[in-house]
Amino acid sequence: MSNTFKVQVVQRGVITLPKELREQNRIDEGDTLTLINLGDGVFVMSPRRSRVDEIADKLAGEWRESGETLESMLKTLRGVRAEYDSKKR
Repeated sequence: MSNTFKVQVVQRGVITLPKELREQNRIDEGDTLTLINLGDGVFVMSPRRSRVDEIADKLAGEWRESGETLESMLKTLRGVRAEYDSKKR
């Protein structure tokens, strides 16, 4: 089984994913895929929605509820780094 597939771009940029690939990944008509442009003509297409935004929103909500801010986290990080640097000497 190969992991390389050739597809042809037709009118309006439409491509057809090979049947084998659709079946392996349970991709059905109407599904939305995530396309990531890695640059230099390299793309990654995923049938799964990226959860980065969802996870970031959840973390931000938890930090807000606890009274944490980006500034307070950075202040703590700077303090820990300063303490670490002083111990290295």
